[in-house]
Amino acid sequence: MKKILLITTILITAISLFADKKKSSSLWDNRASNTIIGRQVPLIEMDAFHNGKITRINLADYKGKWIILFFYPADFTFVCPTELKELSDYHRDFTDSGAEVFSISTDSAYVHRAWQKDNSLLKDIKFPMLSDRAGTLSRSLGVYNESTGTAIRAVFIIDPDGRIVAAEFTHDSIGRNAGEILRKLDAAIAVKSGGGLCPAGWTEGGKMINEE
Repeated sequence: MKKILLITTILITAISLFADKKKSSSLWDNRASNTIIGRQVPLIEMDAFHNGKITRINLADYKGKWIILFFYPADFTFVCPTELKELSDYHRDFTDSGAEVFSISTDSAYVHRAWQKDNSLLKDIKFPMLSDRAGTLSRSLGVYNESTGTAIRAVFIIDPDGRIVAAEFTHDSIGRNAGEILRKLDAAIAVKSGGGLCPAGWTEGGKMINEE
């Protein structure tokens, strides 16, 4: 009798632990799906202006690489060309780190072309300027302003698995720092390579934190 009670107790405990674990796992999965970090990015095909030509770019072709998605409100504005100019200045550093950079707005690729010809700050842009005319990608990432039909200032660092590992959102009046985006990229690469955790202010080559 005691043996039967013991076996029953063990079974009840095992079932309870399994249920708690399943519940915990479910809660974790739901929590992860409701945050931007860790979200899978829809790698869609988009119109673009690149290397002086109107073309089509499929982001899925870049899966397996690090990707920087740099959203900005609109062409022919004031802060945006200064941001794209600085991003272009850092372009070699991003590519040397193994990343592809894409700027994105809801302007058409033809407007991108006209803007680059019109603004001297943009004459040396080397990365593709994507057109999210319908706001498809902007909406999917929560950066589409329905009242203006434009994207807000936002940056996403996407890992080779197509998941967001870093994101930044900024008011339209505040320009971003390309050097800081590069620092975050380098940190994400270092962490993914298994080097440890990155402390505050970490820069490439700096000491990392081990969890042991």
